[in-house]
Amino acid sequence: MSPRPETLILCLGNDLRADDGVGWKVAERLEAAPPPGAVVRKSALSGVYLVDELIEFHRVIVVDAVQTRTHAPGDVFLLPMEGIEGTPGASPHGIGLPTVLRVGREYGLPLPARVDVVAIEVIDLETLGCGLTAPVEAAVPRAEALVHAILAAPPHPPEPAQ
Repeated sequence: MSPRPETLILCLGNDLRADDGVGWKVAERLEAAPPPGAVVRKSALSGVYLVDELIEFHRVIVVDAVQTRTHAPGDVFLLPMEGIEGTPGASPHGIGLPTVLRVGREYGLPLPARVDVVAIEVIDLETLGCGLTAPVEAAVPRAEALVHAILAAPPHPPEPAQ
């Protein structure tokens, strides 16, 4: 049995909801030639349900659609963990990634020491079944390139536990 890869590239989204499928399009490109030492996964999970995806990987690169309204549609950028928030409320889906990591670590779960978030600014997260808008479709190769750049960069110190 081969050892488990140290890095997970977790591409989030829902390809039935317009631009929300951009993470899955990036995953398809990465799956065609997986980066060495990494595993690529698509997931529609969110909130606390992400814990199962993250367990036992040393490093995770999350690729996801965002609507900051401070970037142009199709912009690709690294999103700092402190810039990620969950929706208010009691739903397990509404817990943001930083909270998932903090709570999981408090429970002693083997969660990644490093999490990078590749964000793609999107236009439409609601329309069902229409595919990606043109600017977001054009961003897919740039998001893939950013994932490769993150993997090639020298490691930085792990994020402090919150």
